[in-house]
Amino acid sequence: MKKLAFLWLLGCLSKVWGQGVDPLIPTQAVTVFSINNTDLLQKISIDEWITYDFMEEIHQELFDKSTENKTVKDAGLDFDQRLSLFYGKTPYYEVTGFTFGIKDQKALFNVFDDFENIPSAYQGVQIYQSLFNNLLIDKNQGVLIRVEPVEAFLNQQTDSLWYSRGNLSPFYAMDEDQMLNEEELFLEDAQKNLLEKNYYELRDSLQFDFQKKYYHEVLQGLLTQRKSLYTNDSIFRELLTHRSAGVFYMDNSRNIDRAKNLWYLKTVLPTLYLDVQELYDGNIITGDLILQESSVQFNLQARYSPALGSIYSEMNQAKFDPNIAPFIRSNQPAYFSYNINLRSAYEKAYEVLVPILSKAKDPEISFNLLLLKLGNALVNKDAVFDAYKGSLFMTFNGIQKVKTRKITFFYDEETFEYGEKETEAEEDMPIFTLGFSTKRKDIPEMILEHFSQVTSKFENKGDYWVYNKAIFDAAPVFLINAKGMFIVTNDRDLAENHREGYGKEALSKRAIKAIKKSGTMAGYANLQQVAQKFPSDFLDPSQQQLMDFLRNKTGSISLQSGETTEQSTSVTLNYSFNDTEKSSKHFLDLLNTLYLLTK
Repeated sequence: MKKLAFLWLLGCLSKVWGQGVDPLIPTQAVTVFSINNTDLLQKISIDEWITYDFMEEIHQELFDKSTENKTVKDAGLDFDQRLSLFYGKTPYYEVTGFTFGIKDQKALFNVFDDFENIPSAYQGVQIYQSLFNNLLIDKNQGVLIRVEPVEAFLNQQTDSLWYSRGNLSPFYAMDEDQMLNEEELFLEDAQKNLLEKNYYELRDSLQFDFQKKYYHEVLQGLLTQRKSLYTNDSIFRELLTHRSAGVFYMDNSRNIDRAKNLWYLKTVLPTLYLDVQELYDGNIITGDLILQESSVQFNLQARYSPALGSIYSEMNQAKFDPNIAPFIRSNQPAYFSYNINLRSAYEKAYEVLVPILSKAKDPEISFNLLLLKLGNALVNKDAVFDAYKGSLFMTFNGIQKVKTRKITFFYDEETFEYGEKETEAEEDMPIFTLGFSTKRKDIPEMILEHFSQVTSKFENKGDYWVYNKAIFDAAPVFLINAKGMFIVTNDRDLAENHREGYGKEALSKRAIKAIKKSGTMAGYANLQQVAQKFPSDFLDPSQQQLMDFLRNKTGSISLQSGETTEQSTSVTLNYSFNDTEKSSKHFLDLLNTLYLLTK
């Protein structure tokens, strides 16, 4: 859900309806960003352009200064043709790259001079290489492509080969080395067989072999069989006829199958796997980008199979819960609301999924299916769906400094012992609020009352509860059960002073009206406030990369979902900016944000 919500923010450009180099996008591509109006890119500096994450394949061009003082126009690109970025992932390898038109090949290599021509096995196709990047030129069309083995697959293959040779863990060997003195290490190295690879040399060799193998596989399909995403997918072909600034495509059915890799079902229960796969057939997300004077609007459509669409259409027959509005400030840096008819969705999902699961000839699934049927027959569904009706909201309201204690580990070289010591520290804690709609105030109270008997950390304050030392073993979390909402927050001000809502400080009537019109989802984020305030320690490396990129960006993003039918759901995402920077710069910023989110 999170990833889908974030995906609704993308772009590409308008004015010229560009012709395409679309037959060079490989069939393995799952996500494509296609820029129709390349005119707006002409004055962008090459140095600025290739520092974006979606151009990481040619970052090395920055070091020899061949791109210095050059614009995209100087690179010999044909601006009458589309520029498309693509990304795909199988269980074994990832493929990334972009396609573009070429007007002046000499100018292209004057700017990108790290590529060397190599012999080509494909008639009429020139091939150039630079490190792991491959540039293919077919007449006046080019594709820069990189194929890399998936890290988890590469590690698995390396481990398998390494241990099959009777080797110990490389990490165990590193620990042993730390216990040897310099002379012993030298002697050990001198006795090693120089023809035998260590773990990391073996991994590098396998990586190189897999790169060659899967690169050849991609090229065979693209250049020998002449199969591409364009030839294989009618929805993608139709999307490229749109006269919008740019388009976005994501085949979520293949994304689920390949990127998530339902390996257990595929290998152990192939019949059930095919049924589950059929449920997601046709689950394709497409979008058009409209470039306006001070904003970029993205109109997205998510298509479904009839079975999946029947679940979503029932789920989305819900109205905005007015109890949410009082708990969102009008100046909130970011908020998100989500409203579904959980009971209708459950009943339709039960109707659709039980026949599929019944086909499985697996004892564990059969037993779980029995439990599901018994639960459906015996559980009081009125109580369950009154306890949580299906509406929720989330807010972010900056950070707060929290005093805590840290454990640091050390090694005493005199005693040869490891130790630890406790030190005082100060951490940045994001202030968040998460609220759920409920008709059954008694059920959360019963649960909290029980927790308070289990641990003294739960404290009843009368109108609300406190879970002490919940974050960093220092900061409390507050639980509020009021006004048809069950709220979890670490915002002390909300818990102590605004348990009934923010009153005049809450969302305006106009904002509430807009949310009501937006259907299932509505959201808003002030990019600069969120990026600057949100502590990066709470993020994984890829999310940190995104947040670092956004720190100096301005503007806001708003999200609204539209009508849902059994065939599709529409969503509109608007990126507004209020500075004087070129719209092409904002376009590239938006494109890079989406690339980081969908990679």
